[in-house]
Amino acid sequence: MKAYKIDRFISQSEDKHFITKFGGQPDWIEQPQWPVSLAWDNRPLKFIGQIRLNGFYYEPEKLSLVYIFMTQPEDRNDTFFDPDIIYPDEGETAVIIQPDREIPEYLQVENLRTGPTVDSKNIWIPQITEVEETLATEFEQIDHDKFCGIPAFNQHSKTESDSKLLLQLHTNWLPFYINVGGAPTMFVLLNNTNERGFILIEDM
Repeated sequence: MKAYKIDRFISQSEDKHFITKFGGQPDWIEQPQWPVSLAWDNRPLKFIGQIRLNGFYYEPEKLSLVYIFMTQPEDRNDTFFDPDIIYPDEGETAVIIQPDREIPEYLQVENLRTGPTVDSKNIWIPQITEVEETLATEFEQIDHDKFCGIPAFNQHSKTESDSKLLLQLHTNWLPFYINVGGAPTMFVLLNNTNERGFILIEDM
């Protein structure tokens, strides 16, 4: 199974559009669908990043983007933290896919083109290396930041049989700030048809 190990992130102040990136603002293919938190008075979730699916699971000529959002503090100095982000269907995390994908029933979205983001000054571009993973691969060799491949679950998380990994991040070691726990790993998973996705968080 192919995986794409993230070796590092490089920052750019100029925002390139329709690429895989973290920070900046989402490049909406269709009408904006910005998730908001009903529990926090329609507070917009923070934009984490977007992943160009045709770089990994789609044919090159078909543009499709996965947008990742999460209820987050304003910055590193903000003590706000919502523990409900560990639940993938409570509306405090969101995976939006465009074009032509339905919004999950547990999400509320608004027509906001821009909103809070993990970095408003720079965008962060992952630099990747293609690697091969199998079920026999040692855990240490799959337990790194990457796209696709075998998820390095350390808490025996269970997912649907048709789920596949899109993104795995150890969020404490990123150049942009995501607060999802003390020693967490964040997983973004899709179903086999790339029609829906969700975020799973494991915290040691």
